[in-house]
Amino acid sequence: MEKIIEALRSFGLSEYEAKVLLALIAKGELTAKEVAEYSGIPRTSVYDVIKSLMNKGLVEAYGKPMKFRALNSEDLMRIFSKKVEENLRYLREELPAIEKAKTEEIKIYRGEIAIDKIVELTVNAKEIVVAASFIPEEIISALRQSKAKSKVCAVNVDELEGISSELYRVRFKTKSKHGLILVDGKTVAIFFKNGQTIVIVGSGAGFVEFYKMFLDSILASDLVEPS
Repeated sequence: MEKIIEALRSFGLSEYEAKVLLALIAKGELTAKEVAEYSGIPRTSVYDVIKSLMNKGLVEAYGKPMKFRALNSEDLMRIFSKKVEENLRYLREELPAIEKAKTEEIKIYRGEIAIDKIVELTVNAKEIVVAASFIPEEIISALRQSKAKSKVCAVNVDELEGISSELYRVRFKTKSKHGLILVDGKTVAIFFKNGQTIVIVGSGAGFVEFYKMFLDSILASDLVEPS
Protein backbone atom coordinates (compact mmCIF):
# COMPACT_ATOMS: atom_id res chain seq x y z
CA MET A 1 0.00 0.00 0.00
CA GLU A 2 2.84 2.40 0.79
CA LYS A 3 4.25 1.98 -2.74
CA ILE A 4 0.85 2.80 -4.27
CA ILE A 5 0.58 5.90 -2.07
CA GLU A 6 4.06 7.03 -3.13
CA ALA A 7 3.18 6.42 -6.78
CA LEU A 8 0.05 8.55 -6.44
CA ARG A 9 2.01 11.27 -4.67
CA SER A 10 4.35 11.44 -7.65
CA PHE A 11 1.39 12.77 -9.61
CA GLY A 12 1.00 15.70 -7.24
CA LEU A 13 -1.37 14.19 -4.67
CA SER A 14 -0.84 14.72 -0.97
CA GLU A 15 -0.63 11.71 1.36
CA TYR A 16 -4.20 12.34 2.57
CA GLU A 17 -5.47 12.65 -1.01
CA ALA A 18 -3.79 9.38 -1.98
CA LYS A 19 -5.31 7.57 1.01
CA VAL A 20 -8.83 8.92 0.34
CA LEU A 21 -8.60 8.04 -3.36
CA LEU A 22 -7.49 4.50 -2.55
CA ALA A 23 -10.33 4.10 -0.02
CA LEU A 24 -12.88 5.20 -2.63
CA ILE A 25 -11.39 2.89 -5.27
CA ALA A 26 -11.47 -0.04 -2.88
CA LYS A 27 -14.91 0.55 -1.35
CA GLY A 28 -16.77 2.23 -4.19
CA GLU A 29 -19.24 4.77 -2.76
CA LEU A 30 -18.65 6.26 0.68
CA THR A 31 -20.04 9.00 2.89
CA ALA A 32 -17.63 11.48 4.48
CA LYS A 33 -17.79 9.53 7.74
CA GLU A 34 -16.97 6.29 5.94
CA VAL A 35 -14.14 7.96 4.03
CA ALA A 36 -12.53 8.94 7.34
CA GLU A 37 -13.07 5.44 8.71
CA TYR A 38 -11.59 3.54 5.75
CA SER A 39 -8.83 5.97 4.80
CA GLY A 40 -7.57 6.59 8.31
CA ILE A 41 -7.32 10.38 7.87
CA PRO A 42 -8.77 12.78 10.48
CA ARG A 43 -12.50 13.36 10.03
CA THR A 44 -11.95 17.13 10.23
CA SER A 45 -9.79 16.93 7.06
CA VAL A 46 -12.14 14.78 4.96
CA TYR A 47 -14.13 17.50 3.24
CA ASP A 48 -11.08 19.59 2.35
CA VAL A 49 -9.30 16.55 0.92
CA ILE A 50 -12.34 15.43 -1.08
CA LYS A 51 -12.85 18.96 -2.41
CA SER A 52 -9.24 19.00 -3.60
CA LEU A 53 -9.69 15.61 -5.32
CA MET A 54 -12.89 16.84 -6.98
CA ASN A 55 -11.07 19.95 -8.24
CA LYS A 56 -8.51 17.62 -9.79
CA GLY A 57 -11.29 15.70 -11.52
CA LEU A 58 -10.53 12.44 -9.70
CA VAL A 59 -13.60 12.17 -7.44
CA GLU A 60 -17.33 12.77 -7.93
CA ALA A 61 -20.09 13.62 -5.38
CA TYR A 62 -23.79 12.80 -5.62
CA GLY A 63 -27.01 12.10 -3.69
CA LYS A 64 -28.46 12.85 -0.26
CA PRO A 65 -26.91 12.12 2.08
CA MET A 66 -23.91 13.04 -0.01
CA LYS A 67 -21.68 10.20 -1.13
CA PHE A 68 -18.41 10.20 -2.97
CA ARG A 69 -16.80 7.89 -5.51
CA ALA A 70 -13.57 7.82 -7.48
CA LEU A 71 -13.40 7.61 -11.25
CA ASN A 72 -12.84 4.10 -12.53
CA SER A 73 -9.25 2.94 -12.85
CA GLU A 74 -9.21 3.34 -16.64
CA ASP A 75 -10.24 7.01 -16.43
CA LEU A 76 -7.78 7.65 -13.62
CA MET A 77 -4.95 6.19 -15.69
CA ARG A 78 -5.97 8.35 -18.62
CA ILE A 79 -5.78 11.48 -16.43
CA PHE A 80 -2.42 10.48 -14.93
CA SER A 81 -1.01 9.62 -18.38
CA LYS A 82 -2.07 13.00 -19.70
CA LYS A 83 -0.34 14.66 -16.74
CA VAL A 84 2.87 12.78 -17.49
CA GLU A 85 2.73 13.80 -21.16
CA GLU A 86 2.13 17.45 -20.23
CA ASN A 87 5.07 17.44 -17.81
CA LEU A 88 7.36 15.79 -20.35
CA ARG A 89 6.33 18.29 -23.02
CA TYR A 90 7.02 21.17 -20.64
CA LEU A 91 10.43 19.78 -19.67
CA ARG A 92 11.29 19.20 -23.32
CA GLU A 93 10.69 22.88 -24.02
CA GLU A 94 12.16 24.41 -20.86
CA LEU A 95 15.24 22.32 -20.02
CA PRO A 96 17.19 23.22 -23.21
CA ALA A 97 16.52 26.91 -22.52
CA ILE A 98 17.86 26.56 -18.97
CA GLU A 99 20.88 24.63 -20.25
CA LYS A 100 21.59 27.32 -22.82
CA ALA A 101 21.20 30.11 -20.27
CA LYS A 102 23.77 28.62 -17.90
CA THR A 103 26.42 28.46 -20.64
CA GLU A 104 26.50 32.10 -21.68
CA GLU A 105 29.47 32.19 -24.04
CA ILE A 106 32.10 34.91 -23.81
CA LYS A 107 34.84 35.10 -26.45
CA ILE A 108 38.14 36.98 -26.43
CA TYR A 109 39.81 38.39 -29.58
CA ARG A 110 43.26 39.96 -29.90
CA GLY A 111 45.06 42.17 -32.41
CA GLU A 112 43.71 42.59 -35.94
CA ILE A 113 41.11 39.87 -35.37
CA ALA A 114 39.71 41.97 -32.52
CA ILE A 115 39.18 44.95 -34.84
CA ASP A 116 37.66 42.67 -37.49
CA LYS A 117 35.21 41.47 -34.86
CA ILE A 118 34.16 45.05 -34.05
CA VAL A 119 33.57 45.66 -37.76
CA GLU A 120 31.58 42.43 -38.07
CA LEU A 121 29.36 43.36 -35.12
CA THR A 122 28.73 46.98 -36.05
CA VAL A 123 28.72 47.15 -39.87
CA ASN A 124 25.15 45.87 -40.23
CA ALA A 125 23.89 46.96 -36.82
CA LYS A 126 20.83 49.18 -36.51
CA GLU A 127 21.79 50.81 -33.22
CA ILE A 128 25.02 51.01 -31.23
CA VAL A 129 25.96 52.67 -27.95
CA VAL A 130 29.61 53.32 -27.10
CA ALA A 131 30.94 54.36 -23.70
CA ALA A 132 34.68 54.69 -23.31
CA SER A 133 37.49 56.62 -21.72
CA PHE A 134 39.53 57.27 -24.86
CA ILE A 135 38.55 55.46 -28.08
CA PRO A 136 41.60 54.25 -30.04
CA GLU A 137 41.84 55.13 -33.72
CA GLU A 138 41.36 51.55 -34.93
CA ILE A 139 38.04 51.34 -33.09
CA ILE A 140 36.98 54.68 -34.57
CA SER A 141 37.88 53.36 -38.04
CA ALA A 142 35.73 50.30 -37.40
CA LEU A 143 32.81 52.46 -36.30
CA ARG A 144 33.12 54.57 -39.47
CA GLN A 145 32.08 51.50 -41.48
CA SER A 146 28.76 51.24 -39.64
CA LYS A 147 25.58 53.01 -40.73
CA ALA A 148 23.87 52.35 -37.41
CA LYS A 149 22.13 54.98 -35.36
CA SER A 150 24.71 55.56 -32.67
CA LYS A 151 25.31 57.18 -29.30
CA VAL A 152 28.91 57.73 -28.20
CA CYS A 153 30.38 58.87 -24.91
CA ALA A 154 34.17 59.39 -24.66
CA VAL A 155 36.95 61.90 -23.89
CA ASN A 156 37.90 62.19 -27.57
CA VAL A 157 34.29 62.30 -28.74
CA ASP A 158 35.07 65.12 -31.23
CA GLU A 159 36.84 62.55 -33.39
CA LEU A 160 33.48 60.81 -33.84
CA GLU A 161 31.75 63.80 -35.50
CA GLY A 162 30.05 62.68 -38.67
CA ILE A 163 29.93 59.12 -37.37
CA SER A 164 27.58 59.38 -34.42
CA SER A 165 24.16 61.01 -34.16
CA GLU A 166 24.52 61.59 -30.40
CA LEU A 167 27.81 62.63 -28.83
CA TYR A 168 28.64 62.96 -25.14
CA ARG A 169 31.94 64.22 -23.78
CA VAL A 170 33.54 62.68 -20.70
CA ARG A 171 34.58 65.54 -18.42
CA PHE A 172 37.79 64.07 -16.99
CA LYS A 173 41.01 63.82 -18.98
CA THR A 174 42.54 60.42 -19.65
CA LYS A 175 44.53 58.56 -22.27
CA SER A 176 43.45 55.16 -20.96
CA LYS A 177 41.97 53.33 -23.93
CA HIS A 178 39.12 51.07 -22.94
CA GLY A 179 35.34 51.00 -23.20
CA LEU A 180 32.39 49.00 -24.38
CA ILE A 181 30.00 48.84 -27.31
CA LEU A 182 26.38 47.70 -27.07
CA VAL A 183 25.15 46.38 -30.42
CA ASP A 184 21.38 46.35 -31.07
CA GLY A 185 20.79 45.81 -27.36
CA LYS A 186 21.82 42.15 -27.78
CA THR A 187 25.61 41.94 -27.81
CA VAL A 188 28.33 43.65 -25.76
CA ALA A 189 31.90 44.15 -26.96
CA ILE A 190 34.38 45.35 -24.32
CA PHE A 191 37.66 46.69 -25.74
CA PHE A 192 41.08 47.41 -24.22
CA LYS A 193 44.13 48.96 -25.88
CA ASN A 194 47.45 48.53 -24.13
CA GLY A 195 49.87 47.94 -26.95
CA GLN A 196 47.64 45.19 -28.36
CA THR A 197 43.90 45.59 -28.87
CA ILE A 198 41.78 43.09 -26.94
CA VAL A 199 38.01 42.67 -27.43
CA ILE A 200 35.73 40.58 -25.19
CA VAL A 201 32.35 39.72 -26.73
CA GLY A 202 29.30 38.31 -24.97
CA SER A 203 25.63 37.98 -25.86
CA GLY A 204 24.23 36.10 -22.86
CA ALA A 205 21.11 37.70 -21.37
CA GLY A 206 22.65 38.28 -17.94
CA PHE A 207 25.90 39.65 -19.39
CA VAL A 208 24.11 42.10 -21.69
CA GLU A 209 21.61 43.23 -19.06
CA PHE A 210 24.41 44.08 -16.61
CA TYR A 211 26.22 46.26 -19.14
CA LYS A 212 22.99 47.94 -20.26
CA MET A 213 22.49 49.11 -16.68
CA PHE A 214 26.16 50.15 -16.55
CA LEU A 215 25.76 52.25 -19.72
CA ASP A 216 22.58 53.90 -18.44
CA SER A 217 24.33 54.87 -15.21
CA ILE A 218 27.26 56.42 -17.09
CA LEU A 219 25.07 58.47 -19.43
CA ALA A 220 22.96 59.69 -16.51
CA SER A 221 25.97 60.71 -14.38
CA ASP A 222 27.59 64.12 -13.92
CA LEU A 223 30.76 62.83 -15.57
CA VAL A 224 29.38 63.31 -19.09
CA GLU A 225 27.81 66.19 -21.00
CA PRO A 226 26.33 66.59 -24.49
CA SER A 227 28.97 67.55 -27.01
